[in-house]
Formats: sequence, C-alpha cells, structure tokens
Amino acid sequence: MSFVKEFNIKPRKKLSDADKKKAEDLRQKARDTDIKMVTGIFKNIEVPKGDVSFTYRIYKEDNYQTYHLEDGKTYTIPLGVAKYINNMTAVPEREYAINEKGEKQLYTIIKSKRQRYQFLSTEYM
Repeated sequence: MSFVKEFNIKPRKKLSDADKKKAEDLRQKARDTDIKMVTGIFKNIEVPKGDVSFTYRIYKEDNYQTYHLEDGKTYTIPLGVAKYINNMTAVPEREYAINEKGEKQLYTIIKSKRQRYQFLSTEYM
C-alpha cells in the first residue's frame, strides 16, 4: 500500500495588467470597508467578566495593532477587527470516534463550533 499521493500541479497563468488592476481595486475596496470604525460591546463568552488581548493586521500596508478588550465594555474598533472577533475566534466542538475496544480513535468528528467572543454593534440598535 502506497502513502504517496501524486498531484498534477498546473502552472499559474500570468495575470494581465487589467486583471491585476481589477484585483487591486477589489482589495482596496475591501480594505476601505475594513478600516471603518464601528462601536459596540465586547462579550467574552468563554470567560465571563474576563479580558482578552490579541494582535491584528490583515493588510500588508497596515501596522500591527494590539487590542485589549474587557467583557461588557463598549469600544470603537475597525470593522475588520469586529469581523475577526465574530467569525474567526470560534473553536470546533469535537466528538471522538470510539473503536470496538471502547477507546477514543485518533481522528475526530467536528460537530459544531463554539463561539469564544462576540462583538455586538450598538450602531444598529
């Protein structure tokens, strides 16, 4: 039994100048949206009344920013950071498969995701 898997890697085709310009315009539009400031309440679901610190940078021309957020407090942060908090900080809930001996298997099944933090906008209320 062989564990080597063959891949057919196709060479990337070169983008035309028009396609490069279009991609750069889309990226710039996304960046302009992500840097807009939003106001909301930070919720620490994992550790109520706790705080969290993290460093964030998504676009290469931006500087790294460190955020320190406390549960229940109101903050004004960039929309990209709020999206990160709401979409990227969930952890998978795993269910281990049990073999015929009653032991946990090496592989796991991801049942769902558990949200750790939330940023609730107060601008839409």
